[in-house]
Amino acid sequence: MSKLCVTVTAPTMAELCRRRDAITDADLVELRLDTVSDPSVAGALAGRRLPVIITCRAAWEGGQFKGSEEERRRILEDGLASEADYVDIEWRANFTDLLAKTAGRRVVLSMHDFKSVPDDLTERAQAMRATGAEVIKLAVTPARLSDCLPLLDLGAQIGRRGTVLVGMGACGLATRVLASQFGSAWTYAGGEHQVGQLTPAELQSYRFRTVTDRTQVYGLVGSPIALSVSPAMHNASFAANQIDAVYLPLPAADPDDFVTFARAIGLRGASVTIPFKVSLFDRMD
Repeated sequence: MSKLCVTVTAPTMAELCRRRDAITDADLVELRLDTVSDPSVAGALAGRRLPVIITCRAAWEGGQFKGSEEERRRILEDGLASEADYVDIEWRANFTDLLAKTAGRRVVLSMHDFKSVPDDLTERAQAMRATGAEVIKLAVTPARLSDCLPLLDLGAQIGRRGTVLVGMGACGLATRVLASQFGSAWTYAGGEHQVGQLTPAELQSYRFRTVTDRTQVYGLVGSPIALSVSPAMHNASFAANQIDAVYLPLPAADPDDFVTFARAIGLRGASVTIPFKVSLFDRMD
């Protein structure tokens, strides 16, 4: 079963620690030092109750750090020298000497593509794994449900240990909820809605703590479906009846997109709404 990592952001270190300590139902927390005005690794770790990932995301990788690259590097170096459980380092930063300090241990080597799913995803994963990093994280942006399938294939190829695979945006929700099926060591929750991140409460509404790679998957296919109450209703029913199943929103681009994705993940059934009622009825055997 995949773990739950909650991402914490704040304008100051004091507020970051306050929000960190307010988290209860998580396995680890990611502390985003790039969002604070006074970043301090020591301050981030002081009094922590949960395992911590120290992240100081560069602006060129979607982060908010406003200092120099030298300053950011020093923060990451401090993280590796501290008792932080993990330190997130961007693959594109090419800080190979930092990885060498711990022989890759406690390093989450990350790669983000905010526009697409790159065609060479497997090659990138292999190159990242070759660095010796303990964990590799690949976060990409699917434009349709079936764009998530390269992540599913990659998870099957490179195994479950030390891998985090994330589909950002609405079409990637399944990769977050079904993290176990996608081979991820953990999934991220938090307030980064611009990349499709679910809050911890939203993720738990999908019964994340009970979802394994054996959980039956159902869903609602249509477009738009963001306001539908069907996922909340069906997941509550599954929980009340102790059924090992989860029900997901499936914002398909077209009928073929849905069918391709559904077959790949072994979907057990779906509710169908506009605009696919007629087209999918005609596809039934």
